[in-house]
Order: sequence, then structure tokens, then C-alpha cells
Amino acid sequence: MTNQDKVYLDKEADDFFERNKYDFGIIPSKKKDLVDNFEQYLVGKAISNVLEIGCHIGDLLNYSVEKFEAQNGFGIEPSGNACEEGNNRFSQKCRLIKGVASQDDVFDSIPACDLVIVNDVFCWISRESILRSVANIDEHIRDSGYLIIRDFLPSSFIRNQNRHVNDHEVFCHKIIGSHAEIFKQIGNYQVLASRVFSDVHLSLTETREYGVSENRWIDILLHKTWE
Repeated sequence: MTNQDKVYLDKEADDFFERNKYDFGIIPSKKKDLVDNFEQYLVGKAISNVLEIGCHIGDLLNYSVEKFEAQNGFGIEPSGNACEEGNNRFSQKCRLIKGVASQDDVFDSIPACDLVIVNDVFCWISRESILRSVANIDEHIRDSGYLIIRDFLPSSFIRNQNRHVNDHEVFCHKIIGSHAEIFKQIGNYQVLASRVFSDVHLSLTETREYGVSENRWIDILLHKTWE
């Protein structure tokens, strides 16, 4: 396990949970939008199992399970406090497991899933464990399954120190094309839809219409199929 992964598991993920509390009875619209924007591509599909990486309390996971009438929801989350909160709220449909995506063993009890969601997580994964994390995620997406990613979309490679962590090197990594590019370059992930937006304006645009900016984000829906 890398130092950055250990920092999140030991302290920073719980600190993030405490810093960012909100009314857990109401799912934030920004979370819902990530799934709602792609609803037309997913409604009517056979979605039995949903997995979210870095699921926080699991409210988006639970929302997705209900929206697509899935049977099971699984979440991997480094904050033990968030897992406890989410399991208390959503245990009827979802199960949250403390861990990070690079840990093989946290996936042991998770079956292949029809939909996987990774919301603002890839940038916080250390470069030493990013490929292990991608491999674990890919392994748990069923053939013909779907992957939704929200990630930074900068025009250059950027690495920033986490300003909340002073005693360790913990970085946020923004890469050209977003981390969706890793999956696209494998060859068996096809883009069904994407939207780009800005932290400043939060205005959704067609992918090809964004301007040069370092605060761009992308929401992207990938279909696991070879074409």
C-alpha cells in the first residue's frame, strides 16, 4: 500500500467526512446530476449490481440503485466514519466497505457489476497505485457494463499538494483527457456521452465546445464493449 493510500485510510478520509458534512437526508444535486445526465442511456438496461468507488456515505450509490431498480449496491470508501453513516442509512440495498481501489481484498466479496461510478476519485489516487486501481475496477465491470466517471479535464498535467495534509506528500493529479483516457486506450471502452463543465460557472456544454481552462471537469459515460 502506498503512503498516500495509507494517509487517506488512517486519517484524511475521516477528516474530509467531518469537514464536508451536509444534510445526509438530501442527496446534493451535483451528485444526482452525474447520474441523471446519462439516464437516457441506462434506463431499461439490465443493471443488477452497482459499484461506487469512493462512495462517501453511499447516497449517490443508493440513488443509482433505486433509479435503475438494481438488486445490490456496493461501495468502497476509505473513511470508516462515512461507511458507518452509510451502512446505517442504506444497509437495506447497499453495503459499504472501508478501503481503497488499489486493495485487491476489498473487492473479494463484490461480484461483477453492470454499472460502476467513480466520482472525483481518480485524481486523489497515488501514481504508484493508479494502474492497480484501474485494473481492479476494470475487473469488476461486467462485459457490456457501464462506467461513469467525473474527473478534472485540464489542458496540461497538473499535480497539487492536498492543502489539508501538512505532514505527508499527498497530491491531487489532473491529467490531460481525464483518467477516462486510461480506459479508452484499452480499446474495449467506448464513449456513449460526455459533458464538460467549469467550477466557476457550472454550465454544461458539449465536449467539443470547452475553452482552455484549468478548472474544467468532465462527466463521461463509457460502455465496456469492443467495437
